[in-house]
Amino acid sequence: MNKRLDEIKNNIFTNWDIAVNKGGETIAELKQLYEQTGDPECLWLISELLIHKARGGLQEAIIYATEALSLRGDSDALHENFAVALGGYTGEFKNRNHRQLIEYYSIFCRLYPDSFIARKILILNLLDDYRLEEAETEIARAFDDFPDAEEELLIYRGEFYYRSGKPRKAKQVWKEVAETVATARIHYELAEVYAKFGLYKPAERQYKKSFAMEEPPRRIGALISLIHISEIRGDYRAALRYNNKIIEVFKKDYNITSGLELQTFINNKDKYQSLLFE
Repeated sequence: MNKRLDEIKNNIFTNWDIAVNKGGETIAELKQLYEQTGDPECLWLISELLIHKARGGLQEAIIYATEALSLRGDSDALHENFAVALGGYTGEFKNRNHRQLIEYYSIFCRLYPDSFIARKILILNLLDDYRLEEAETEIARAFDDFPDAEEELLIYRGEFYYRSGKPRKAKQVWKEVAETVATARIHYELAEVYAKFGLYKPAERQYKKSFAMEEPPRRIGALISLIHISEIRGDYRAALRYNNKIIEVFKKDYNITSGLELQTFINNKDKYQSLLFE
């Protein structure tokens, strides 16, 4: 790998705050490196920076919309902006369907049939749009093309059953996967599908198993989801416990003790403690 590209990548992922603040300079340099080397990793890093910047913009939008709603709670436009910024449901099909993404990946999967992540994205978006016949066809093809991904594909087949009005059959498939699964990733995928349909008890079990199997540096996705489930239940003691675990992981596994991303969880700690003593 190009030494300078390696340095930029390391800088981005060890200090997002500085990377985003200097995003324009970094993107310009990455474009120049791409022209020199043709390495697509340059374009990937540009997309990472732009996505992170966009998410930061949404967080700002939430702050401004929240304040405005306290002053003008009858504004349709403000409520719509607030819902969009939080990734919420606004009811309009034109804003919620995944037609473009599905069209892209339908073509991509024909051109690159060995890409499992591409097939996965296609299947999940077909399922989310209730294009169930197409999803069933793609799942069946994937079983033939990716025999090593059987456990994960069974989870998607279970989702197909659930969305087709066969929840008992879906739960039986997921239960069988849970009894044989041996990796953190599949436990996490199981948790995700349970949580998607509001089945929080089994979701919680699978998230815990997934995190317990993580090796340092551990990912915190399961812990964040456990916080969300705890908040939904109003169990702020559990939310505080998982939040504190995330702070510990930042420190132990990544040697991160400050920064914007960590600050979110430090703020959450104060929030949960205040809620517990109300």
